[in-house]
Amino acid sequence: MIKGKNFSCNNSSGKRKKSDFYETPYSLTRLFLEKEADRMPGLVLEPACGNGAIVKVLKEFGKRVVCYDKETDFLKEKQVYNYIITNPPFSIAGDFIEKAKEISERFSFLLPLSYLHGKKRYDEVYCDSSFPLESIYVFTRYPMLGDPLLESGQHRTGMMVYAWFTFSKLITNKEPVIRWLDNQNFVVGEKEWKDLLTKQQQKRCGKRTL
Repeated sequence: MIKGKNFSCNNSSGKRKKSDFYETPYSLTRLFLEKEADRMPGLVLEPACGNGAIVKVLKEFGKRVVCYDKETDFLKEKQVYNYIITNPPFSIAGDFIEKAKEISERFSFLLPLSYLHGKKRYDEVYCDSSFPLESIYVFTRYPMLGDPLLESGQHRTGMMVYAWFTFSKLITNKEPVIRWLDNQNFVVGEKEWKDLLTKQQQKRCGKRTL
C-alpha cells in the first residue's frame, strides 16, 4: 500500500479552491474509457479527484486507483504511476502536466480545447518530443462542468469545448491524433436536467429513510 494517500477520495483540508473545482459528468469519462481503458495498466493515479467523479468510473472499469485532492500533494509527488488521469485545476494545468511527465509514462487530462493555443504552451508542452501529445479526444457537444452530477451521465451544455489530452513518452516524433467522442445522447435541456436531478435527490432521500 502506498502511504500518505487517500484511497477513498474523502475531501480534506487544503483541497483546491472552489473557484477551480468543476466536477466531471460521468459520461465524459465513460466515453473516454470505452476507447482507452485497455491502455491503462497497473496503478492509476487521480490527483485532483474532488468528490470522486472520475474515480467512480475508473472503478467501474476495474482499475486500481490512488486518489487525493490536494494540489500540493501532487506537485510534491515522488511515487511513479503507470497512468495518471484527471480534470486538473485549470489555473495550474501546466504545473500538473510537468509533474505528470516526471512520474508517469502516460497520462490523460481533461482540458478546454483552447489549451492547444499559446506560444508558451507550444514551446514548453507541445514541442517536447521526449514526451509528446499523443492524442486528443474532442467532444461533439459542449458539456457543462460544475453541475451536480447525474448518475446517468446526462448533462446540460455549456460554453466551453472540452477534450481529453493524452501525453505519452512511449512514442516519439509523431504528430497527435485527433479523435471524437459523441456525447450527443447525454445532452439534456434545462427543464429535463432539473427534473432528473430532482428525481435523483428524491430517490436518495427515500433510501436514507428506509
